[in-house]
Parts: sequence; structure tokens; C-alpha cells
Amino acid sequence: MMYQYLTNTFVYLIVGGALLLVWRRHASQDFTRDLGGSTIAASLVPMGFMLHQSVPSLEMLGTFIVLCGAIPNLLFLCSGVLRLAGRRLPLGTALAMVAGMMLVLTVPTTEQRIWMWPTVNMLFLCSLGVMAGRWMWQTSVIERLVGPLLVLLGLNQLPLILYSTDGLEVNLFGATVLRAAMGCVFLFAALERAANEIGKLGARFQLLTEHSLQGIVVTDGERVLYANPAAQTIYGRSVEPGTQPLLSEIPPGGIDAGLLQRIHRQLQERLLDSANWDGPRVLGGKERELRFAAWRIDWDGVPATQILITDDTERNASARALLYKATHDELTGLPNRTLLMERLNTYCADGHCSLVIINIDRFKLFNQSQGHETGDHVLKAFSAKLLQTLGPRAELMRLGGDEFAIVDPEQQADRELSWRLHSACRQALVVPGGEYFIDASMGMAICPDHGSNGEALLRAAISAMYQAKRTPGTSLAMAERRFEQMSAQALEQEQALRKGIRNHELFLQYQPKVDGNGQLRGLEALARWQRPGVGLVSPIDFIGIAEDTGLIAELGAMLLLEACRQIAQWRSEAGDCVPVAVNVSPVQLLSPGFLLLVEDALQRYEVPARYLTLEITESAAVDNLEDTRHQLVQLRELGVNIAMDDFGTGFSSLSMLRELPLNVVKIDRGLIAPLPAADAVAVVTAICRLAAALELEVVAEGIETAGQAQAALTAGCHELQGFFYARPMMPDDALLWLRRTFDVVPAPQASTAP
Repeated sequence: MMYQYLTNTFVYLIVGGALLLVWRRHASQDFTRDLGGSTIAASLVPMGFMLHQSVPSLEMLGTFIVLCGAIPNLLFLCSGVLRLAGRRLPLGTALAMVAGMMLVLTVPTTEQRIWMWPTVNMLFLCSLGVMAGRWMWQTSVIERLVGPLLVLLGLNQLPLILYSTDGLEVNLFGATVLRAAMGCVFLFAALERAANEIGKLGARFQLLTEHSLQGIVVTDGERVLYANPAAQTIYGRSVEPGTQPLLSEIPPGGIDAGLLQRIHRQLQERLLDSANWDGPRVLGGKERELRFAAWRIDWDGVPATQILITDDTERNASARALLYKATHDELTGLPNRTLLMERLNTYCADGHCSLVIINIDRFKLFNQSQGHETGDHVLKAFSAKLLQTLGPRAELMRLGGDEFAIVDPEQQADRELSWRLHSACRQALVVPGGEYFIDASMGMAICPDHGSNGEALLRAAISAMYQAKRTPGTSLAMAERRFEQMSAQALEQEQALRKGIRNHELFLQYQPKVDGNGQLRGLEALARWQRPGVGLVSPIDFIGIAEDTGLIAELGAMLLLEACRQIAQWRSEAGDCVPVAVNVSPVQLLSPGFLLLVEDALQRYEVPARYLTLEITESAAVDNLEDTRHQLVQLRELGVNIAMDDFGTGFSSLSMLRELPLNVVKIDRGLIAPLPAADAVAVVTAICRLAAALELEVVAEGIETAGQAQAALTAGCHELQGFFYARPMMPDDALLWLRRTFDVVPAPQASTAP
């Protein structure tokens, strides 16, 4: 009997160990882990029975060992069978099974426990076998045997149920045979499933490689063992494994047939983990750009090298096209600003180069008069003409619009280059639709004289180009430090002005206008800028910047609103007010929303329109006479007075005075300064007579002496303005003038000239 116990235990351990080894090798076959654990746990049952029967003093220990083996045995067995069937053992079911088996311990006598335990085992194993047979009926023949074997294992408990310990020998023999059979079935099932998985992996590998767009070649260093369809397509021919080597075509350049053998040997000897190379190939009459990667693999038990071949022809072509587009002008095909900066930085690092910036003068005329298509033809023709003119070293680039750049790694003589560029500009540009001549402004800078890096050199050349624009016709200016300083100062002033408008640093001062008796007749609002760290800035220095940058609209609106606000305040504090003149920029006057701005300002502060006078410049009226007349007519209909400022210099026109709806003419201080000279008096008198004929008031500005004042009044001027009477003053000082005026107290005459 002892022999049977040991045999049973030994068989269980072997079968359980084998199943666990299979699980270690194929972890995905997790049912073998549970079934191996079940079989090893079952080996404790015969050992417990042996102690229970052989050593009376160890009866309780034997019972405990039987229990420790039987419960895990049934749990692992159930879990393993369920996993084999593609199911999982619920936790609640497992706990119920443990509770049911523990009830056996509550039986009071050993004889009853020996009878009840096999009964519980039989019912459990037979039920599990029936369910397993049902679950696995559609599986393989091997797996179908699990159900019947479990039923037989359950029926193997009958000798114990019927004969108690007398049937133990038959039970042990049957259990040993059935457990061994079940172990074999589970082992075969695991191997079968592993084989199926390997087959799936093989099919997946074949699917991936056969449909891959990258070429895959496996070689043993001398022959091609495998080549997928993509590799055969890349090389333009079919390859039978082991018969048609591609070795002479795979290495770089396709000329070193021994290179691949060396790479293969280094990979197999583990001198390299991987190898990479690339290069152009001429295959099928077409050049292809191929990239290779190789590493060591085992192929049917033979050390081999797998080579991955990527055809980068189209990708590289697309990358080159994108790079070309990013660095070249679409219209002319010339390099653009991006490439210019690369060249400049490279050449400046070498220590010397020259740069010329070329801007076509008045190019917008081509687009406005002939259309953008003609303008594009002119740009292409001009770039072609410049290319013919340049030497072999210089590069022509287009920076955008009508601006070009010439960069030369050598320092060209400015006279020679200027002559050649002048020669190119003097020649007619033949384009569809006619011939055109152009002028160009050019600025030249040399490294390191005018800049030690690309940015500095470009700034210097641009500054010189703007300086060249001051000279009519085609001209070239050499960069100077002062040009860049002027540009830097202009930029600094522009930025400071933007901040000044935002921070309300600009304000108005007011200069009186008086009649011959010194009585206040009006005030002129004059813009001032209190710039932090600089002090008071004259409008001569910032109005031009505001016009060039487009800030004049915002600045003019702010000053107009402030003037209307001040008029309303003076009316409240002084009882009344005189007309206040506000200067209007040409850009502001012709903007579509200016009329609405004036109307809104008057309504916001409840100022009657007669208290506001708008002063326009003579040049603005001449440049846009028809548009100016239309705008002024609407302003006059609103009730606003209109004055022409600086009359008599540069653009004086009698028809302009007749056509524009003016109220006032202000004679420019340049005509007032020579007074009381006879010729100057004659000119002022003529203007006053003309104004009288047109029913216009005349203001003489710039009165600085008593002689000038008397001569202007004698010539016919109605109002006088200048330092002789008062300098521009703050609103509180102007309020004193207003109070004296409306109290009928004459404003005092200035005793001395400023």
C-alpha cells in the first residue's frame, strides 16, 4: 500500500512539473499553470492518507495535509479547465467551493468524513466534466477528451464511497492513471495551441512583409535567403531565394561586392549591433535614393542578416521641393530673404563680403496703371537683367515686393558695381505689352566696415538705400554709420510716440489771435509732446513720424476731442469762447470717417460748430483737390470754419481759393518775416486784396515785432498771431485772456519782442 501512495505522489509531481515547465516556455498558455498547480497540490492527498492510516498519533496532521492538497487541487483544476475553455473562474464561485469543502470538517466522525469527502469530489468532478465536454465540443479532438476524463476521475471516487478504506487501493490506481492521461491531454493541448500561435505569427509576419512598402532582404552573407515583393519591385526583378543574389547592388555605390559580407560577418560576430548606409542607385534606368538598415537574426536555425531597404526617392524629392519653396521666391525663382541671411552669416563669419539692396522707384505705378500682371513681368525682366550684369561670384536675391539684394563673398569696388547697375537700369525692359524704363535706389554695405554680422550688414545697406532715394533717378549710396543711426533714431522715436499716445503724454497749448486793437479773436491749438527723459518735443519732430506710420489718425482724433472738451470748459468758466483752430493732417482730412469724428466730438461736448476752425495745409489741397473740396463742403454744411494754413509757399493757386469753401487764409510766416520791406508788403497786400474779393478773413502768423504787426495791418490782414502778442500757453493762462475779453477788458499789448 505504501508503494501505491508513493507512486501516485511521484506521478502527480512529474505531471504537474511538466505542465509548469510548459507554462514557463509559453506563458500565453496560462491554463497549464493552473492545471500544473492542481496536480502538484493533488500529490499531497495520498501523502496525507498515508500519515492518517500509518501513524495513529499523526492522524490529525494527515487530515490537515489532505485538506491542504484537496482544496487547492479542486480550485486550480476548475480554473485551469475554465481557462482552457476560454473562461474565467468567478471569485464568488471559488469562495462557495471552499466553503462547501470546509463543511466536511464539521462532520463529527472520521468514518463519516471518509464517506462524505469522496462524494463531494465525485459530484464536483462529474459536473465539471459535463460542462467541459459541452464547452469544448467544437474544439480539437485532444481537448474534447478533457470532459470525459474529468467524469472518469469523478467516478473514480466510487470505490471509496462504497468500500471506504478498503476501496482506497483501487482509487489510488485509477487516480494515477487518469491524472497521467489528463496531464498528457493538457500537454498536447498546450503544444497544439502554441503551434497555432506560431502559425498565426508566421502568417502575420508574411502578411506584414509581403504587403510592406519597404524592401526586406535576408541573406547569409553570400546568398539571398528571402526577398519580399517590395524589395523585388525596388530592384526591378524577381528573386528566387538562394539563386539570384542582390549583393553587388546593395552596398553603397553598388561597386563593392565584399562590403555586405564584411557587414554580415561583423554583425554575426556581434562587433556591430546594427549597420546603416544610404546612397543613390540607378535601377531600371531610373535613379533611386535608397536607405539601408541591417541587423542579425536567426533564419531557420542559420545565422543571417536582415536588411531593411527604404526607397526615399519621392520623400527626398518632396523635402527638396519644400526647402526650395521655403528659400526661393515663387515669382522670379531667386533665393529669398531666408537664404540671404544664411549667406550673409556664412560670409560674415569668414570676415568679408559686400551687400547691395536695390529698390525699384515708384514701382506701384506699374501695378496701379498697368495691373499686377505687368508689374510681375517687369520684376522678372529686371531680375533677368541683373543676373546678366552680375559677376560669377555674386548672387541675386529677391527680398519681396520690389526689393532685391546682391551679395558677393568678395568686397566689390562700389564705383565698378554702381556703373554696372546703372548700365542695367538704363536699358529698356521688354515685357508683354511694351517696353519700360525704371530707376532704382541702391544701398551698399561692406563687411566688416559697416557690420560684422548679417543683421547689422542688412540694416546698414537698407539705410543707405533709403538715403539713395533722396537723389532723383538711379543712384547708389555707400553705407555710413550716420545712416543707420538716423534709422535707429527714427525707429526709437516711432516706438516712443506710440507709447506717448497710449500714455497720454501729448497735450495742447493755445496761441492767441488778435485784431488791430489787441482784442482776442481766436486761439490756435498746438500739439506738444512731453517725452519722459527728453523733455518738450516740437511737433516738427513728431508729426511727420505720425503721418508716415499711420499714427496721425489716432493722434489727430485724440487732439480734436481734447480741443472740443477744452472749448466746452472755457465756455463754462469764462461765459463764452472764441473760435479755436485745430490743425488737420492731409491723411486725417481725407479719411472716410473724419466727418463723423468731427460731428461726434462736437455733440459729445455740446460745442456749437462755429467755435471750431479746422486748418488744412495748402499742399494737401493741391494733391487731392477734388476729394478735399468734397470733404470741406460737408464740414462747412456742419457749421465748422475752414482755414488754409501756410498760404503763399510752393503751391499757391487762385483757382484753388475760389473752388474750396474756405473762411480764412493764413499767410505763411515766410512771407511775414521780411515785413516791413516794401516788396514783402506788396506781396501781403496782393494776398489780402485777393482774399477780400473772395470774402475771406486773413491771418498773419509769425508776428514777432511791432513793425511786422503794423505792416500786416496796413496790408489788410484781419488777425495777427505771433510771439509779439503771446507765446503758446496752457489752458489756464488762455482762460485769463478769455475772461478779459468777455469783460470787455482789452488784452494787453506785448511791450517787448520775444
